[in-house]
Amino acid sequence: MKPNFMKHIWALFAVLALAALACQGGAPAVEPVSPNTPTDSPSEPGELSSASRSRLISATVQIFGLQENNGELIPTHVGSGTLLTPSGLILTNAHVASPATQGNFELEPDALGISLVVSEDKPAVPSYLAKVLAVDGYLDLAVIQITSSVNGTAIDTSTLNLPYVDLGNSDQVHVGDNMNIFGFPSIGGNTITFTKGTVSGFSSEDQIGDRAWIKTDATISGGNSGGLAADNNARIIGVPTIAAASRDTDVSDCRQVQDTNGDGVINQNDSCIPIGGFLNGIRPINLALPLIQAAQAGRQYTSPFTVPGMVSQSGSGNESVSNFVWLDTSISTTQKCDWTSDRVNSYSSSALCIVSGFEFTGMTDGEVMLEKWYLNGEKVAEYSYAWEWGGEGLFGTFLPNDGNPMPSGSYKVELFAGESLKPLGSSPEVTVGSGSSGTPQQPPSNTGDTVTVYGLVYDASTNNPISGAYVFVLTPGTTYQQWKDTNYAKEYIVTYLQTGSDGKYKITGIPRKHRVHPCVFLCWLLRRLCRQPQSRRWRSRTERIECWVE
Repeated sequence: MKPNFMKHIWALFAVLALAALACQGGAPAVEPVSPNTPTDSPSEPGELSSASRSRLISATVQIFGLQENNGELIPTHVGSGTLLTPSGLILTNAHVASPATQGNFELEPDALGISLVVSEDKPAVPSYLAKVLAVDGYLDLAVIQITSSVNGTAIDTSTLNLPYVDLGNSDQVHVGDNMNIFGFPSIGGNTITFTKGTVSGFSSEDQIGDRAWIKTDATISGGNSGGLAADNNARIIGVPTIAAASRDTDVSDCRQVQDTNGDGVINQNDSCIPIGGFLNGIRPINLALPLIQAAQAGRQYTSPFTVPGMVSQSGSGNESVSNFVWLDTSISTTQKCDWTSDRVNSYSSSALCIVSGFEFTGMTDGEVMLEKWYLNGEKVAEYSYAWEWGGEGLFGTFLPNDGNPMPSGSYKVELFAGESLKPLGSSPEVTVGSGSSGTPQQPPSNTGDTVTVYGLVYDASTNNPISGAYVFVLTPGTTYQQWKDTNYAKEYIVTYLQTGSDGKYKITGIPRKHRVHPCVFLCWLLRRLCRQPQSRRWRSRTERIECWVE
């Protein structure tokens, strides 16, 4: 059965008030209709003409990230994009088209929904599905291509004849020039929004140069990401990428003041709306040219920019691992997991960590590596990181227990790599202790003053319990914000567990010096080690946590 994007946009996001003609799954794609343009003359000298504004509006699209759930596509986040060709080539942000390239793996879509403007005073109509052709996580740019109608039927893109925008030259943009922004910001509802301002200046960035960013005083807010920044000649000169940011990309005045996700509550889950006195970052169009050219030529794009620890490459597609072994960790201490090259067939009950070694080939520095660890068949840990150890060689990865003996049982690790998280293989199982069942990731045992934390995680809109959600306990003195700022580093986690089928959790033996942070997300849906979505992301549900300490 083909996923029915239309059905679930309506069912889960009725607040979007889609046009009635778009409400039947399987309907043919809707051609965009330009608003009425009575004159082609500018209303004021130096401004876009009415006809030019109409063309730019029609060429600006709304993009939905869609994840498959039980054979259906569910919207997870929203952004904007610009049609560059009549055949449906679209320029947008990487965090809209492929969040995994910036470390947000839980938001990586299975498909991208494209909505077209049929009237400037009505919501954009879901019309097509698209796929990623080129993406650069460092630049936060992506090029995607329409591939099918909204119901999944393949189409001949050469016959689409969609409105599009000509490319400008961002190197010819100067301070004081006019800037015209088109997109679908959350504060503007679900209709196209046009704002204008001037070029305020430029910002430099390592590896890119002096024109890494165009600064503007034009209003940009969440949802505008990936949209259109045009000059007065109706040419695209950049992509709105940083909202309400200074040169150092710090938010200067941006607040949750509107219920942008439609859950009936204004809180941190809503989009951050700029409130006056701010600058915004536009990624210059010239930086997108290599991605556009690679997409048009059918070539794989590889970013020339790399940052250690940051996912910036899609991978070769030829990654492989082999010859898994388990390595001796008898020299490990409570502070560090160390190992030797000696192989072992099992670990003693006093082992503080376990290490799997393997050979690898075809890897690319900057691509993502994902590990899934299992104890007695149940997943107990999941880690992802940017690869930075070359194309081939030997590698060792480990599973610790915060300086305490590992729970007894049978362990194995599965590896995945690249933009598509290609399965690389699984280690043979290894036994710790007697091999009897153990409880994964239990907190350290303590004879001193300890507490027990227990509670319930449930959906605030339905009051139904949420199973499989994660609850974390952080190291002493660590706040949630500090942990978030380290990209949720595992060294700050004392212990964690998942809620049961009844949504309940209970952690015992925690020293009173530890801070307890019940950090709970949509793991019941995503089935991944979840991270807090950015404030600009959409959330389809809300969660509540009830927590007691004994």
